[in-house]
Amino acid sequence: MPVSEAYDIAVVGGGVAGCFAAATAADQGADVVQLERKSAEEAGHIACGDAMKSPTDPKKYPGPIDMSAIAADEDVLINGNIDQIEWWDEAIDVKKVLPYEGHSNVIDRYEFGQRLLEQTAACGVEQHFNTVVNGVLQGAQVEGVRAVRDGEPVGYTTKLVIDAGGSLSSVMANVDFVSLDAEPETSFEEPNYQQFGAAYREVLDTQAPVPYDNALVGKPLEEMGYIWYFPRTATQINVGLGLQMNKEPVELVDRLKEDIKGRPEYQEADFDTVNGMPNKLGAALGLRRPLDSMVAPGYITVGCNAGTTHPISGKGIRGAAVTGFSAGKHGAAAVHDDEDGFISEADLWDHNHYVYVRHGLGTHIAVKEPYNVAASHAGMENVRAAVALLPEDAIADVVSSDGNSLGVRSAVRLVSGVVQNALPLVSDGRLERLATTKRAVGRTLLDFVRTRRYVEKYERLYNNYPANRNDFFEWRDARDALDDAFNDELGISANQRKY
Repeated sequence: MPVSEAYDIAVVGGGVAGCFAAATAADQGADVVQLERKSAEEAGHIACGDAMKSPTDPKKYPGPIDMSAIAADEDVLINGNIDQIEWWDEAIDVKKVLPYEGHSNVIDRYEFGQRLLEQTAACGVEQHFNTVVNGVLQGAQVEGVRAVRDGEPVGYTTKLVIDAGGSLSSVMANVDFVSLDAEPETSFEEPNYQQFGAAYREVLDTQAPVPYDNALVGKPLEEMGYIWYFPRTATQINVGLGLQMNKEPVELVDRLKEDIKGRPEYQEADFDTVNGMPNKLGAALGLRRPLDSMVAPGYITVGCNAGTTHPISGKGIRGAAVTGFSAGKHGAAAVHDDEDGFISEADLWDHNHYVYVRHGLGTHIAVKEPYNVAASHAGMENVRAAVALLPEDAIADVVSSDGNSLGVRSAVRLVSGVVQNALPLVSDGRLERLATTKRAVGRTLLDFVRTRRYVEKYERLYNNYPANRNDFFEWRDARDALDDAFNDELGISANQRKY
């Protein structure tokens, strides 16, 4: 017979979202178990771009985990080394440089992950490593999970499951959301494959310092992807690439090798190692806006599989932390206040409202997604041309959290900047190297302006995300109508729409 264990809350996953959720719920008095498929020695080693800003800001990293202590650990490499973002399109000799106000950090993701897990355990969380979740327990609500721990089957019976299992979560895949007790239907929205991406990265030790040790460097990749160089130090660089899964596949490892083999700084570079193995990993990741609702009866999803770690937002680690904290706080409150043995969507709704409105991170991420939709529709060659032509402050609107307004004055500045950038690019024939036309590029620039205007509409809508579940379905209808208007404005056909 499988072993059966009971807890208030099971948190599935040992990443950022899982640790913030588990630590917060335990700090709120819940009996919490955290399930992680890797061993204790390997846990925390996760494939991500590793850029992290303002780690000691309690609004951005709320909860009981002591981020100041983690930041003070020299092995984590929180050293404020990044002060700009650079975009290199070497085929047309274009380089864009955007200041990174307040600095950022390219961290050692393994060391950071290990410190998170240590602090989570110190908050009173029981941690089960070598535990692979392979099913769920459910009736009217999600009632727990089935797993294999150290090779033996075990069932975890809980009042609430917090799913921090990543973009391809086995928990989400096994829940039958339709059969859960929610009227008129569950508010939870399952993502689809078109809303994900694939990524791969290596950490390389170079023989000499790189000349961009203060910058996050991005370069265009075919199929709506990009290549990155993220320096941890002047001689230790996180190099990687990613693409959208709704495009033609790319052999990620071979494509990265092709990119760096001609670069002098990576000649004779060695792999950084983790536990004696080369530091290289691949992963699937969410490339979508946050889920309409992240809750279902007995269930909350957080982090990547909740759509809160979108790369275009620059809030990967932060999005995981905020949603984990919120799930831990509001999940523990729902368990504590439960009187009927049923944790409904209404009981968990404060999580949604906190993420979208009271904290606001969900809205910041959601209102950047129209740019990704527009870029995917335009195609990579037109995006490259548009980036080459756009002034840097307009590009900054896309990659920052602020400044989405496009009034008359900023529109004039935009046109002036495009014209100014176009003169040298056209005169020496660089734009002709891209497989596109002037008409297509012009349409892409016009779509950028249209998208900025729709960003304002999405922002107003998400700022009014409903405070209670009863108003959700009417809100969702309004959001769907806005989606339709936006897609119609850009001429995206029904069978090509992302949502």
